[in-house]
Amino acid sequence: MRPRKALAVLLAAVTIGALTACGPSQSDANEVEQGAGGVQKVTVGALPISATAALQLGIEKGYFADEGLEITVQSIPNPPAAMAALQGGQVDFAYTPSMPMLTAVSQKIDLKAVAAADGYPENAYQEWVAGGQKTDPADDTAVLVSENSSISSTRDLEGKVVAVPARKTQLEITIASAIRQEGGDPSKVKWIALSFQDMIPALKSGRVDAIGEVTPFIEQARSEDARVISYPGIGTFQEGAVGLWVASSSFIDANPGLVAGFQRAVHKANGYANENLDEAYAKASETTKIPVKTLRAGDPPYWPDTVAVADLKRAAEVMVKLGYLKQAPPLEPLVVQQ
Repeated sequence: MRPRKALAVLLAAVTIGALTACGPSQSDANEVEQGAGGVQKVTVGALPISATAALQLGIEKGYFADEGLEITVQSIPNPPAAMAALQGGQVDFAYTPSMPMLTAVSQKIDLKAVAAADGYPENAYQEWVAGGQKTDPADDTAVLVSENSSISSTRDLEGKVVAVPARKTQLEITIASAIRQEGGDPSKVKWIALSFQDMIPALKSGRVDAIGEVTPFIEQARSEDARVISYPGIGTFQEGAVGLWVASSSFIDANPGLVAGFQRAVHKANGYANENLDEAYAKASETTKIPVKTLRAGDPPYWPDTVAVADLKRAAEVMVKLGYLKQAPPLEPLVVQQ
């Protein structure tokens, strides 16, 4: 997102073991309920993040109804819980960023990317670097240090204590990637897990040397004399889809027409959200419960119109290089082409 507001909940300390949650079997979930007039009823597990704003706009604008789909949005707190709901049959589609999806797939969880939920525009990274915007908001994730700290780059984090919301998840991985890109060794970082709310007091008290934060906590930290040394998301993902709408292979195989209609509606909604940011910010504020003014303080969100295998490849290569995956799974079968 950019990892967009997804990362605000992405890194909750819920293990992938939650994917064994109880619920209806996946075969039960394959049987889509039919509404009046042949409308197909679909449940989507969505997080309270800006990615969901485009989905909600698409529902309001009738894009899903045009495809014969009646969408019920089930709010879920984090991607592991969303994937658990998907595997348990409580939802038909679910939101997850690419890195948790790859971790789940490596553990034999049946997931495929159906549509893009959020991400970066084409050439976003190149334009950011060419513009010299090393310290301007580039995504909704950031590494911050105290104003008077001697730390000036992520490379300086070697041997330092760095707080992340949960270990070995997307924010830690993207910060580790930033450290490696600057010639540092992320294995020398002393990672600790703290809640987003606890990070700023820990930084101010000197308990930690740096914090990995997300919007709106980035803006809060900056208002309390913290400064940003890195925006790790854009440097890791660079462009393309990062947040994904996923489904199981069995559901996709049983409902090809429904899945194709969902893809078309999502990507039409994404295009509308990109072209109507005022409406998107208003809907994101409703979804996240964060004031529009705070949301606007960061870089504008972006909703891609497709998922490319290259999007997963960039994430997988980083995870393998840094040791978060032993090896990348075959990637082409994980993307349902539109």
